[in-house]
Amino acid sequence: MKARLGAYAYWQLRDFLFERAAAIVIVGLILVFGVHESLGEGAQRLLAAGGRNADAFTARTVADHLTILWFMTVLIAIHGISSNDRTTGRFRLIFAKPVRVLPYYAQAFVLHGLAFMLCSMISLAALSRLVPMIGQTAGAAVAIFFCSYILVGGVGFLMSAIFRFDWLATTVIWAVVLYLQSKYQGARWLAPLPPFSKIAEQIGRLKTLDNIEWGPLLWVVAYGVACFLLGLIILKRRPLAT
Repeated sequence: MKARLGAYAYWQLRDFLFERAAAIVIVGLILVFGVHESLGEGAQRLLAAGGRNADAFTARTVADHLTILWFMTVLIAIHGISSNDRTTGRFRLIFAKPVRVLPYYAQAFVLHGLAFMLCSMISLAALSRLVPMIGQTAGAAVAIFFCSYILVGGVGFLMSAIFRFDWLATTVIWAVVLYLQSKYQGARWLAPLPPFSKIAEQIGRLKTLDNIEWGPLLWVVAYGVACFLLGLIILKRRPLAT
């Protein structure tokens, strides 16, 4: 009997819940607790008064939250998405029925992304109870989380299709690229590298209550999607047993 791809969705989400979701939510809530502990009487009076100053304080707080989370939590969500199945031999069980490799991992990528966004919204909702957000700040935070998943998730998916230690490879790429982009700003030879700095730039704009720029974020999404598609091509051509 032909296996139905949708039947695997439950197990993919279940694995995410038990292996990744708790870690993402816990990290986010720990940061929210840190904000709670750091809010003094002056900050509380500022927030209670409302106005531009309160909005600016909230934007800085949310930006600091994103600065810590945008790479770390996506890495938790995406690491080992295909390489774990190869290293543990679980692919033999998964593909014992005639389910196709590419739709299976494409579905996993999408479901991980949806679950990641839900986990991220939990921490943002908790943070909004402490520092009420205006629509501009909340919308920018959601957009940055989404674009972060597409970019970091796409690079991580590609690394998982190639390497066993995809989380390490993704982290090294992120660190090296950010170093080069900060040291050689504007250099043309940096153009083919992952645009991690674009995420940092938009977080900086959020911090100052400036509208985020959709052009750079579209490039971020396009780059992430390209990495994801390249990862699918590699998975199609490489033997899973290797």
